[in-house]
Amino acid sequence: MPYAAVNGARLYYRQHGAGPDLVFIHGAGGNHLAWWQQTAHFARDYRVTVYDARGWGLSRGEMAVGRTTLGTDLLGLLDHLGIGRAHIAAQSMGGRAVAGLARLAPGRIASLVLSGTTAGATNDRIREMQAALRAERGDASLREQALAPGFEAEEPALALLYRQINALNPPRPRGLLGPPPPTYRGSMHELLSGLGVPILYIVGEHDAITPPAMIREAAALVRGARVHIIPGAGHSCYFERAAEWNAAVGEFLASASG
Repeated sequence: MPYAAVNGARLYYRQHGAGPDLVFIHGAGGNHLAWWQQTAHFARDYRVTVYDARGWGLSRGEMAVGRTTLGTDLLGLLDHLGIGRAHIAAQSMGGRAVAGLARLAPGRIASLVLSGTTAGATNDRIREMQAALRAERGDASLREQALAPGFEAEEPALALLYRQINALNPPRPRGLLGPPPPTYRGSMHELLSGLGVPILYIVGEHDAITPPAMIREAAALVRGARVHIIPGAGHSCYFERAAEWNAAVGEFLASASG
């Protein structure tokens, strides 16, 4: 099986197709398998890379290093695979890898698709929304809000598959993906704006984790960023409404490549 030795970790990855590089980064509820509806679709026009973050799926590595390693691992993987510059599509937690890559090697990014993530572009209004959502959620798991209300009844087989993919992930340290300290007031919006590349924020209409209002607020901070809302979808809109997600992202990538 293909593994890359990166920063003391072994990262599992797969590549499909040929053409400009397109890298998909999964969220906390997924792994490389989560992109099964995107891989074949985009491999017709791009060299598609999917991988498991350390501690997810088939990848292994020390987790005590903290969440900042998401970015350094992504850069190490690009180096290992000889990918100089790539279109990046990140879901939820994957936005943290994007933030790290933007800090470490901004020139490696050809365009960004940010699905269900602000990628660290924030202000006090967004922080207020995040705090309110955490209070409303209480002790409930984010996993319970990953899909739109009614999706399981509408698509029971897909909902089961989503949960089975998630169940393949090993346990992770508690608090690894928690919010930053209350005193933190940093934001990625200036760095994202300074990339000078096309950026698409895409979000499900019924996303209860990063709702459309939050994503619109984040996108407004990033110069030139676009927003696309997937009707009827929740936080995992790439999985729930794959045809619509693929069409929107495909159109964006064609424009970015052109």
